[in-house]
Amino acid sequence: MSITIQDIAKEAQVSISTVSRVINDSKTVSPELKKRVLEVIKRRDFKPNSLARGLITNKTNIIGIIVPDISNPVFGALTKGINNVCEQKNYTLMVCESGGKQEKEIELLKILEDKKIDGVLFAGVDVNTRLIGEMKKKEYPVVLVTQEASDGEELLYTVVHDNVQATYDAVSFLIENGHEKIAFIGGPENDYSSGQKRLKGFQLALKENEIVIPDSYIEHGDFSFDSGYNCMKKLYEENLILPTAVMCCNDVMAIGAIRFLISAKVSVPNDISILGFDDSEMGKYFSPELTTVRISYFDEGVKAAKTVFKLLSNKNQTIPKTQFVSHKIIRRNSVHRIQE
Repeated sequence: MSITIQDIAKEAQVSISTVSRVINDSKTVSPELKKRVLEVIKRRDFKPNSLARGLITNKTNIIGIIVPDISNPVFGALTKGINNVCEQKNYTLMVCESGGKQEKEIELLKILEDKKIDGVLFAGVDVNTRLIGEMKKKEYPVVLVTQEASDGEELLYTVVHDNVQATYDAVSFLIENGHEKIAFIGGPENDYSSGQKRLKGFQLALKENEIVIPDSYIEHGDFSFDSGYNCMKKLYEENLILPTAVMCCNDVMAIGAIRFLISAKVSVPNDISILGFDDSEMGKYFSPELTTVRISYFDEGVKAAKTVFKLLSNKNQTIPKTQFVSHKIIRRNSVHRIQE
């Protein structure tokens, strides 16, 4: 049977609060009591867990992050940034995968609450009214990262990149390189930030340049390689006039699209240019090297984690509801300039 903090308190003839203060190295415990408690802890080989440490401080020194897909390189970089801050603060990061399913996300929020987590970073798909309500009921602070709330963007603290502007800039880059027949492979239609907002940026750039494309030039995937491959296959098979460029809403789908075009004996970029989004590692080493939108998800994770710790500090400070990280177009070899 494992030793509990109650057992230590009883044997040392002190209160549970005193044991907790000793565990947390509080200066409010007299040297005599501290020595007595430490002797019992050593004799009983007691290993205090995070909950025991948190009885006085009400902190477990654990931060949670909920992501839809841990295999996606975006969330790997994001998690590294968050963990970088957590390590500096002597916190542990607990990573949870939701599969992008709302019921699972709600379940994970409850599990983290039961574990007395100190704060949560949430990277969901559709942060709607129901999810917002669940988050606002929690005692711990929640910060959205990479995703804005679809129902009320100012209701939760959010760290994100400007998806509309980033996609607008990417499509403008294609237009500046002579492309007008531009197709779009987007994320899930229910994904508010990376799906709907990137489509909005795409459409805005076309509209401002008075470019009209057929509806068949727009396809939606799920950010996976297979969906990029299949969306490009559909664009190729169902359009008699092929696009000269395709805006893909992440690098993984962009590489999937290129793989299909290679199988169809279509040259990239000479016949069709491909532009990705994220600037993931694989895009740098793929052939052709991928032109893309660079987002520093590591920096986004750092900024989001710092926001959580600011909220935990209880200090009177002004924290913007929404914070953006910058983006940049990275020119490589997958986009071809059309000569006039």
